[in-house]
Amino acid sequence: MAIGPQSKPSDTSPVSALDVKKKALEIKKNMAHKKTTNPKSKVNFDLSRNLIVSYDPKTAALAKPLNSQSKSSAIERANEVQASLPSELPSFVKLMLPSHVTGCFWLGLPKNFCDAHLPKDDVTVVLVDEDDQEYNTKYLDRKTGLSGGWRGFSIAHKLLAGDALVFQLIEQWKMKGLPKNFCDAHLPKDDVTVVLVDEDDQEYNTKYLDRKTGLSGGWRGFSIAHKLLAGDALVFQLIEQWKMKVYIVRASGLNEIDGALGLMNLVPCDMNSYVTEYVDSPVSEGLRFSQSVIEFKDIKGVDDFNIVVDNLVIDSEIPKHFQIKYYDLCRSQNMYLHENLLKGLNVKLAVGIILETVTIADAIRACKVTITRDDIATWDKTLMAFEEVGMKVGFLRARIGKLMGLLFESKELLEAKRTEQMKAEEEMRVIKEKLCGVREVIKNLDVEMETLKLKGQKLEPVFHEEANAPW
Repeated sequence: MAIGPQSKPSDTSPVSALDVKKKALEIKKNMAHKKTTNPKSKVNFDLSRNLIVSYDPKTAALAKPLNSQSKSSAIERANEVQASLPSELPSFVKLMLPSHVTGCFWLGLPKNFCDAHLPKDDVTVVLVDEDDQEYNTKYLDRKTGLSGGWRGFSIAHKLLAGDALVFQLIEQWKMKGLPKNFCDAHLPKDDVTVVLVDEDDQEYNTKYLDRKTGLSGGWRGFSIAHKLLAGDALVFQLIEQWKMKVYIVRASGLNEIDGALGLMNLVPCDMNSYVTEYVDSPVSEGLRFSQSVIEFKDIKGVDDFNIVVDNLVIDSEIPKHFQIKYYDLCRSQNMYLHENLLKGLNVKLAVGIILETVTIADAIRACKVTITRDDIATWDKTLMAFEEVGMKVGFLRARIGKLMGLLFESKELLEAKRTEQMKAEEEMRVIKEKLCGVREVIKNLDVEMETLKLKGQKLEPVFHEEANAPW
């Protein structure tokens, strides 16, 4: 049984499931002779999936009561399963007693395990079974055990007294912390459900813990659903009481700018929103605070040019050739394009905006008449998002507008003429088909008329004979 409260441990390397399976299969082979010598034993354990050790329900039902040999057999095999698991991830073995799987369905956990690895609060702990199905349970710190949700897990897996479970902590407990001043100003002084709304308007319920000023149960699901990574930046905006809109800006690159486009809906001075990194990361050693910012008109060349965002010099985060190109852009407008970026904006986001601005400027310079409307529209949407957070890129958008006018107005006119031509050609085809039909009718009429003429020539002698016939 795997326990997965929140985020993966940062101090352990991921363990290959294949390696675990190989180890487990070796143990399974070594134990094969035990099954042969004890044919009546119906103990089932999925070592290849390194999770539950359990008795066959039919056999276990006959065990009234469980004898010590059955218990020791299940524990022995569970211990061998535990031995096959990666040692860097803590685990323990738990033998199921009647109180665990019937009646009150209360599962006490080893106190030393709880003290070392679980939080000092009542929180939601996620159990992950061998099919990767997740079950939320309520962990009670004072009682060091699982309460609400454990009954559902037990029934779903048909657990019986005498079954042995191996629990492995696959993810350490970690909650999403929120800025204390934001919580004090806008969130309640109690533990409540806070709803997170993503950019597709999908809602996720999370547990807000007032004492911790952070999000607990439900945050893990949101994080996994949106594939959040260390360094990603999130913008939280309080849109209703206990409901926050979340915009995601990826640290891995801003080519699609999916998170930044969401920022277009924010008011820059909105005090009910804040920016946070998904996982706190140390500031680069190359960053330094700026004592003062030189006015752009006093800059003589690129050597005097420093990129300062919120009193922080971020030159070390931007490659030199990008710095030169960015300086040229700023020089063309005689101002720092980034000088009005939102205060408190994530450094990585600011760097990404500057890099993407340079990239789009280069793309505009290099574009050909064969460029698609979608490509140009993407540039414009991206720059529009940057404008919403204070980047001065209006001149780039103006250039895009002119290119759109030059390129697509003539293209649209040409396309309209092509459509008109196609309609005319279709009408011509219809007329030709009608003309062919008329010609066929004329041909048939010619044949019929010729036939009638022949009949008329034969009619005269017959008519004369009939007229002169005797009375």
